[in-house]
Amino acid sequence: MDLKLVETSSEPKTIKRNNERPKQILSAAVELFRDRGFEATRLEDVADKAGVSKATIYLYFESKEDLFFALIREKVVPMLEQTIAQAEAFEGPASEFLRLKAQSVGRLFAHSEQGAILKLVISEARRFPDLTDYYRTEVPERGLENIAKMVRRGIDEGEFRECDERAAATAFMFPLLMNGIWMNSVGPDEIVDPDAAINFHCENFIRGLSI
Repeated sequence: MDLKLVETSSEPKTIKRNNERPKQILSAAVELFRDRGFEATRLEDVADKAGVSKATIYLYFESKEDLFFALIREKVVPMLEQTIAQAEAFEGPASEFLRLKAQSVGRLFAHSEQGAILKLVISEARRFPDLTDYYRTEVPERGLENIAKMVRRGIDEGEFRECDERAAATAFMFPLLMNGIWMNSVGPDEIVDPDAAINFHCENFIRGLSI
């Protein structure tokens, strides 16, 4: 057997595994933080769930708080930046963009790690004001500005009536976020049909703005 060949073929797998570790750690952390709460979760717990040692976590994250910041930075901000880019490139009516975003954002926060992170930030807001300020600046502020610009575009193009676009953006987003919090707190049940609620909210929102 050619030992050099074995070493060469195994090296990329080792590099790939190392590059995947931060993602594994973050996925383990968000699940534990959601289920147990931030304060009750130890780094040892995160390490066990991620299948790594506690020392490995410190190779990528300085502390549990740093891990919390990284969840926002790595799992929420890129999604928001994608939405902003889509809005800038969108050429159709503003109402159509809002319909698409209501569905995609509503489902995202209801059925993904982003919704769990939202719930986590809100539940830990009083204990970690710096984290809350970071999340507010990086996510809600930018997200609301993006939707407000789309509402303003609808106004300028004669599709929507004149209104406070910032207030309209807030009214558009908050029910979607609340839906995500509910789904990550209570989970799916017979009381709430999230897709139907999202559709109803979006159509009434657009009807209220339309000329």
